[in-house]
Amino acid sequence: MKLYIGNKNYSSWSMRPWVLMRQAGIDFDEVMVRFDSSAPDSEFKRRLAAVSPAG
Repeated sequence: MKLYIGNKNYSSWSMRPWVLMRQAGIDFDEVMVRFDSSAPDSEFKRRLAAVSPAG
């Protein structure tokens, strides 16, 4: 399983599933997605669009 997250220091939404999965002992690969921009052509949008239809 892969968990796509932003920076845990700045995004509590990224930190929440990470903490839950660690505490539950669920094995996962952490994939950091840098919040560079919300522009349609940003690296952030491209990486998320590859794994989620919501982008």
